[in-house]
Amino acid sequence: MSSKSKRLGSLADVFKSESLDGTVRKIRMEKILPSERQPRQERKKGVEELALSLKAEGLLQPIVVARSSEEEDSYRIIAGERRFHAATSLGWNEIECKIFDRDEKETYKLAIIENLQREDLSPYEEVDALIHLKKEYKYTDQELAEMFGKSRSYMTEILSITHLSAKAMQTCKDLSINNKNLLVQAVQAEKRGNLQEFFDLYKNGELKTVRDAKEFNKKDSQDYEGNGKKGFDSVSNHPAEKSDNQKEKNPVKIVKKPDSIEISCTDPLLLMEIYKFTKKEIPKRFP
Repeated sequence: MSSKSKRLGSLADVFKSESLDGTVRKIRMEKILPSERQPRQERKKGVEELALSLKAEGLLQPIVVARSSEEEDSYRIIAGERRFHAATSLGWNEIECKIFDRDEKETYKLAIIENLQREDLSPYEEVDALIHLKKEYKYTDQELAEMFGKSRSYMTEILSITHLSAKAMQTCKDLSINNKNLLVQAVQAEKRGNLQEFFDLYKNGELKTVRDAKEFNKKDSQDYEGNGKKGFDSVSNHPAEKSDNQKEKNPVKIVKKPDSIEISCTDPLLLMEIYKFTKKEIPKRFP
């Protein structure tokens, strides 16, 4: 082997063995790689504004990187990817970095923590990141709570946002419901079968705060408890105006089939009430 090859090998060995954990130094831009999995989904959002800030004020906080396992003498971003893209757009040759020597699990955890501390993540991004930690690395709710300085009940509530159906989750995003506690209340509304009403009230401005949402779900829960004791009998006692058909002894007919139940009624008003009742109560009893 030539002396040049030996020298290159030695340099590579030094790079791998040298502990840089926690050190801050300038690294050339071409040696920095974007994160493979970044908690922040909109990676380049606000980059232009950030570039203007960098140009005027300079870099106020180093970006956080870890050594790349794929390429020698290179680093992968843990946190600060928008700052990296902003600096790149300004033509910077190098950027100040804080270097961590951590494994992939620790690296991703640090990325989430850094973004949460800077409040850079939307609730959807936060939940997605936490679920990734839970599924990929087998963290429990308690371990996640301790990791991020939260209570276990808080962590369990936040993770419950993933129980929203894909359609409901998209509607929440379309309505710009970006409050975590409001999303938790939306989960409760969907369980009770009243999510559409929840959305309608939110769109109309009648449900604005977490308190409003809790009152909405509390009222619905009370209605459920009252109706639950009476079952379908509570429908027939609904204070709607009675028609001639309602005077029949038994206007409702229920037929049980192998895979369904067929309900027929000679009174259209009563049939509509039965429909509303079943639509509301079945998701509660069979979530």
